[in-house]
Amino acid sequence: MNASEFYKNLADPTRLRCLYLLSQCDSLCVCDFMAILNAPQSRISRHFKYLRDAGLVLDERRDQWVHYQLHPQLSDPWNALLQKNMQALAHEDPFADDLSRLNTYLKEGCC
Repeated sequence: MNASEFYKNLADPTRLRCLYLLSQCDSLCVCDFMAILNAPQSRISRHFKYLRDAGLVLDERRDQWVHYQLHPQLSDPWNALLQKNMQALAHEDPFADDLSRLNTYLKEGCC
């Protein structure tokens, strides 16, 4: 991955919100993103294709749903930069609202 690829993925609002949510937990199902971001499955999946191709996330199919996690083997410099960016978003809109919805949603879950 190069810097342009990394920041290109962070520049998209939906991808940035997805990465932020993933930075707050071990993994999330596509249905979680659909509910929290109020977005259709096709939109979420399309954005995760870019994140997966860039090496930022891994996916795993469980039954009919796909679960995503931040790539555990992301190199240290990129991982540190990603985490620093995610920490900076914690009190910004819409990320604070997304985190609140995530915490509520995790209590209920969908799959």
